Amino acid sequence: MKYVLILMMVLFSGQAVAINCAQAPDCAELGYSNVDDPNCKKDGYLYCPFDSNYKKCVELNCQGLGYTNTEKSGWCSEIITCPQDSSYTACNCLKPRCNIGDVLYADSSCGDVKDYSEDKVAVGVVYYTNCDGGGKVISLKDLTLDSNHVFHPTEPFGNTVSLLPWGLHGIDVPTLKNYENSQLFSDLQTRAPELFDGEKDTQTLINFKKDSCSYDEGTKEYAQYCVATAALAAHQFYPLGVEASNTIVGAGRWYLPSLGELTELYGYDYNQITTWNTGQTGETIEKVNATLSTLKDKAKPLSLTLYWASTEKNYDLARELMFGKDPSSQNLGSGYISEYHKNDPHCAVRASLNFR
Repeated sequence: MKYVLILMMVLFSGQAVAINCAQAPDCAELGYSNVDDPNCKKDGYLYCPFDSNYKKCVELNCQGLGYTNTEKSGWCSEIITCPQDSSYTACNCLKPRCNIGDVLYADSSCGDVKDYSEDKVAVGVVYYTNCDGGGKVISLKDLTLDSNHVFHPTEPFGNTVSLLPWGLHGIDVPTLKNYENSQLFSDLQTRAPELFDGEKDTQTLINFKKDSCSYDEGTKEYAQYCVATAALAAHQFYPLGVEASNTIVGAGRWYLPSLGELTELYGYDYNQITTWNTGQTGETIEKVNATLSTLKDKAKPLSLTLYWASTEKNYDLARELMFGKDPSSQNLGSGYISEYHKNDPHCAVRASLNFR
């Protein structure tokens, strides 16, 4: 205890002081006072450990201690509050076991691509980590359909159609939230959990049953109007070299990422989002694509393509995000958020996975 008190004294006095262990130090000499400071807040005092009648005003600053006033409920599992100002909070977060840009393997282990192991099956690249030691990965390649717009899980990457319809055109899915522009940007700024949960969206979409469908299963029209084609493909997907029944990365574990998750994959500064095409940093996709490029024929970087999100705008439109920069258009900037008709084979699809 004696050494703890000495350490406290050194930390808060601002200078080293010689101490005679046989006699308690003089609090006044250590910079404490027995006179109230009229400019000090009630909870801003630090009391002398040797005489509680003496104190000093330390005025701990929440920002200086690492607290911020940004919303954290969408990503932090344990939020702590600054004692001096409850409007400032911090995330009590464990060190992630995986880093952004790491390769995730079928056994749920991960590692830097520089240490890539041929002895294990690579299934995705980490684009988000959380406070519980887990995170999210994106699949190694875009999913594809055959010429009739049917997805084949045993051949997920090798079919002829690389741009998919979202599906369910003309239907406003009743249990899926509609994101008009104002709500979208508000929820991105605050990282509202609902906008960052593609796994829940995907389950909602594949569980939805249309009352009747006038098109035959296995046709392009069926994929455009009768089912949630993009979400179903992501849900049915499982990586090459993995059994469909694998409980970690098998079929049913993957999902169509939400728009919020696509912004995580691209890299956004959510405090800088004000309107269309703002807040993009591109930091995350740079790391993810570097890993995908290093894996060569096993993977493919996210190219100059629009990607579907599981996020719905209305009966006609679903949300999408542009990866890369389209030199032929002034509107489609890198990281640009937009929407398109659900029946149009307009966007690519990457499957996402939550790992623990």
